[in-house]
Amino acid sequence: MRRITLSALLVCFALATVPLQADPPKADPARAAIERLGKEFTEAFARGDFPAVARMYAEDAIAFPPDGDMVRGRAAIEALWKGASDTGVKSLEFNVVDVVSSGNLAAETGTAVLHAQPAGQAETTANVKYVVVWKKKGGTWQLYRDIWNAMPGAAAPAAPAQAMTPEMAMPPPTVTPTPPHHQ
Repeated sequence: MRRITLSALLVCFALATVPLQADPPKADPARAAIERLGKEFTEAFARGDFPAVARMYAEDAIAFPPDGDMVRGRAAIEALWKGASDTGVKSLEFNVVDVVSSGNLAAETGTAVLHAQPAGQAETTANVKYVVVWKKKGGTWQLYRDIWNAMPGAAAPAAPAQAMTPEMAMPPPTVTPTPPHHQ
């Protein structure tokens, strides 16, 4: 009887030390590389290096700007981002929410803040949500499909036009003046 009691106590102790919740999910191994590439993207955009931005896309990439036509291929995507800059978008900040990969494909979801200052106007920001499908080629992740649109509550974008224009590259900024100490 004493042996059964001791065994029962050991089993109860073992069960009491087992965590009741499962371990948190491990980060996808592609996440660190994709976050690094996002930083490289924002740096290239901020310095106006649109060829470098375009090289981050696969040759057969497609971008899906808000309320615009699909933009296919690196040259057109380079023009898209240059057009965004020409309309006053000065910088981007990405917040990666999730990355899930399988083989040579990865899906990234997140939010971004676009800082814009059209000529003669105060700086504004636009908050967007995005999904990017990445494709690994030659050991390097490349943007393969890129879609974004305004967060709920943002100003409504202009009516769609027949052809893609640079103004359609980004949703219109939400008017949020930057405090003077940030300028």
